[in-house]
Amino acid sequence: MKRRLLVMNGQKILQNFNDNEWKTAGLIKKAEEGIKPGIYNIYLAKMAETNNKAYEGLILYIDKQEGLVYQQVNKDFISHRLESFSSPPSIGKNVSIQYDNHEKLNLIKVDAVSNKRMHKI
Repeated sequence: MKRRLLVMNGQKILQNFNDNEWKTAGLIKKAEEGIKPGIYNIYLAKMAETNNKAYEGLILYIDKQEGLVYQQVNKDFISHRLESFSSPPSIGKNVSIQYDNHEKLNLIKVDAVSNKRMHKI
């Protein structure tokens, strides 16, 4: 199923593509600070590779039903398994998600101003 996240006027809307049109799924909610207005086509997200790879970018959306965390890395979208996190990451925050040996996941908060890694979460 195609999904996109719309952010505008301080609100976020999740939409699904059904019957050749975008339909709002769920409630319109307040957008988290850190997410800029725009259309995020999260259906284009690629599943994260877990072989010693790191992904640094903004956490956009957590889909609890599908068990996925969506992250924007540069202009791409990456999805991570929610079950891999000890606690869910904060939406609207820049983080570095690193995989070690296919199983262990490290989450590091990134300071957006200086673009430096701060500490492990």
